[in-house]
Amino acid sequence: MDNYDNGGFRTSPHPGSSQPVISQTALLLSVDENTNTEATVVGGKRYRFTNVTNTGAFLFGLATTATAGNVRWVCPRYGQIEIQIPRGYTVLHHQANENNSKGYLVEIKQNSEDDPAS
Repeated sequence: MDNYDNGGFRTSPHPGSSQPVISQTALLLSVDENTNTEATVVGGKRYRFTNVTNTGAFLFGLATTATAGNVRWVCPRYGQIEIQIPRGYTVLHHQANENNSKGYLVEIKQNSEDDPAS
């Protein structure tokens, strides 16, 4: 049985499930409390974020996360989430609710049939 996210993209049953990744390196996101920060991403790709902070959550959006209405994904402390970047976007905005928060962002390998737009 296949699982799909809200955008119609095939996804794992749980973000913690094993999936192949594109690169051997992960982008370390390190931010301070309530500071909107940007990471460069590729539109149409899926990423897994792993929060390694024991005190707080990360907020993600496609526009500044300083505006609550722009928050599209939330990752709790020690949590993992999958983020599907829509086509045409190249920046992932993020912030944390605690200082010195850290996490890893890794691109997940996708097959062409994973993309409902292709």
